[in-house]
Amino acid sequence: MRSTYLLSILLLAVLAMNGCRPEGFAPLGDTNDNLTAIAGVWKLTKVTQTDFESQRKGFPYAVEDITTLFAYSTLQMTLNATAGAPGNFTINNDTAPPITSITSGTWSIDDPKAPKTITLKSGAVTEIMTLGGYPNSVNQTLKVKVTRSDAATNKVLIVYDYEFSR
Repeated sequence: MRSTYLLSILLLAVLAMNGCRPEGFAPLGDTNDNLTAIAGVWKLTKVTQTDFESQRKGFPYAVEDITTLFAYSTLQMTLNATAGAPGNFTINNDTAPPITSITSGTWSIDDPKAPKTITLKSGAVTEIMTLGGYPNSVNQTLKVKVTRSDAATNKVLIVYDYEFSR
């Protein structure tokens, strides 16, 4: 009697374990073509400046929205893509303060499937922008971060967060 009881419990356990197989999930939709999403003509809409030394010391104004302090709304960045690959770029500062030291050249991304950086290059000069977000079907903004560091110590001084829209 006891062995029949144990056999029944064992059989139920095997059936329960067998019924707990994970199901495969169907894709939610097409994968994003991030290169195509990043390429295009972008207008600067928001600029936030973070002073790392002030932030480290706990000062109250370490992070400031400086969008309206300068004519940033006149800045336009164009990232051209050709045949599914990054191509040339131009940055027209107009009356806005420059956001990079170069205004034209070539651009690239570090990973076509999940880019984390945009590299701007003109001759021997290279600038790296860290992606904070790129456009998709829900959000049509491009967010990039530019870090300014002390040349001698490589210590981060200021970080600019730029938000662009089409």
